[in-house]
Amino acid sequence: MYDPNTNQQAQDPMSAYSSIDQGQRSQIAREFIQRFAGKTNDSQAQQYAQMDPNQVSPGQLAEMHQYAAQKHPGILGDVMQHPVMTAALSGFAAYELDKRLGKR
Repeated sequence: MYDPNTNQQAQDPMSAYSSIDQGQRSQIAREFIQRFAGKTNDSQAQQYAQMDPNQVSPGQLAEMHQYAAQKHPGILGDVMQHPVMTAALSGFAAYELDKRLGKR
């Protein structure tokens, strides 16, 4: 996907999460899981909250990302600002923050 505002190719979540190692994915998954756990009235969030962060695949992490973007943008914003995200996927995190939260 091309971002005309930055003249850069933006990664989709699946590609971005596939590009990092399992340890980094686990840390990011843990952040999503902790935040989803607080959404007790949301059955999908509760399903994500029950996942083992050490076993989360890039695809599952991308699903969490998309779900947060659609239903809980505040969660996505928090996770995108996590140090692992900014270190491992700085361009992706910045693009997602701008795309999801910059247009309020």
